[in-house]
Amino acid sequence: MLTESDSEQPAYIAGDTTEYGGFGVFAPHKWSVRRSVAMKSLAIVIGAAGLLATACGEENATTLPQAELTRPPVINTSVPPTTVPASDTAPVSYSTPAQAGSQEDTTQKPSADSGFTFEQIASAHDELMSSLYESVVPSVVGLRVLQLAAPDSNIPQPFPEGLLPETPPDDALTQAAGSGLVWDDKGHIVTNRHVVAYAERIVVVLSDGTQTDAEVVGMDADSDLAVIRVTDEAIRPPPIKLGDSDDIRPGNFAVAIGDPFSRGFSMTSGIISALGRTIRPEHSNFAVPRVIQHDAATNPGNSGGPLLNRHGEVVGINTQIISRTGVFSGIGLAIPVNLAKLVIPSLIAEGHYEYPYIGIRGTSVFPDIAVAMNLPSDTRGALVIAVGIDSAASRGGLRASDQLTVIDGAEFPIGGDIVVAIDGTPIRSMDDLLAYVVEHTRPGDTAEFTVLRDGTETSLSIALGTRPSR
Repeated sequence: MLTESDSEQPAYIAGDTTEYGGFGVFAPHKWSVRRSVAMKSLAIVIGAAGLLATACGEENATTLPQAELTRPPVINTSVPPTTVPASDTAPVSYSTPAQAGSQEDTTQKPSADSGFTFEQIASAHDELMSSLYESVVPSVVGLRVLQLAAPDSNIPQPFPEGLLPETPPDDALTQAAGSGLVWDDKGHIVTNRHVVAYAERIVVVLSDGTQTDAEVVGMDADSDLAVIRVTDEAIRPPPIKLGDSDDIRPGNFAVAIGDPFSRGFSMTSGIISALGRTIRPEHSNFAVPRVIQHDAATNPGNSGGPLLNRHGEVVGINTQIISRTGVFSGIGLAIPVNLAKLVIPSLIAEGHYEYPYIGIRGTSVFPDIAVAMNLPSDTRGALVIAVGIDSAASRGGLRASDQLTVIDGAEFPIGGDIVVAIDGTPIRSMDDLLAYVVEHTRPGDTAEFTVLRDGTETSLSIALGTRPSR
């Protein structure tokens, strides 16, 4: 059963972030589950002016709890970008001396149908990765956060000497850490809300080792996004390039850059594993749609850092992992950058963001539900299970489910309206409904809902409200 505040994975629930670093544990019952990950391979082919990246995918995740990325031990270390020596990309033969006279050097043999040697492919990969890192890392920051201890938290060891020299000892304070990305040339940095929500002091660490203080500008619990601002006007790192999260597909190249475990900046790579995941951030009653699943390693301290495409453009903000151990197990989750493009300007200008609101609980329609409602088994949409009192949905005439049926031994509500389109856009799941309302409407807008009611299609005009803060 799903709501505007639920995901299609009911076990994806928010909770304590005090146990693990960087992606702190997202499970009030200390749940955190991992799935095995299929091996992946990557080949990048460079042509006259283009590169081709291919990789194999991974095993799909089932219903699993999640972990947030937050709080590793803090170490005052950063690694400035380095330049790859030209010799590193020179052709290399991998045959041994004993084999040289008797075995063909396959590193110079053209790969199938490509016209390029394997060595050229490997060299192109090295050049792409190194160049991407060097161009992007100045726009990525590490965060060291001194914060009020959350209830039930384990008090970690104090900051290393010299990192926060002006902060007096205090048993009520703990340390956290994360990453962030430079949003503009005015010193605004985007990170996760769960990294800075309780901050008493925030120290920003740049890739060249510079450290400076920052202040919170705005936070949004429903997207787990926050904006901080560097207070020193003389320090203005370059803004990062923004991509389009609607343009990515499973199998696309994915790169994560951040400051895991506060050990200095690092880069990992993988692929986009899946799209359309839904999660519910800590301290929010509402789901985030269109979440990106990827397998670029993200560990404690990567929270708030960028997920990039092969052009070095941000397509997501890393926020959670699914893991049994609190460290990466092959499933990373990132907030889509297109949602950040909606939320961040409002956080900078007003300190908060207002979402449109319907006021329903619902679930995606699958074959068992459709058959139970005497509909064709291929019927898809968002089934309305409950309607809030005096909500936009109730005023607009949406009907809640009023019957119970048994599916796989469990009672399930049926009989409500099934939303199949909004403003002419097909709705095939609850995630589609959430995504459309968040991305394409604003509070006060009137939207045309097409619904199936007792097997007959009908239209309703609904004036959207404003999402409650809790």
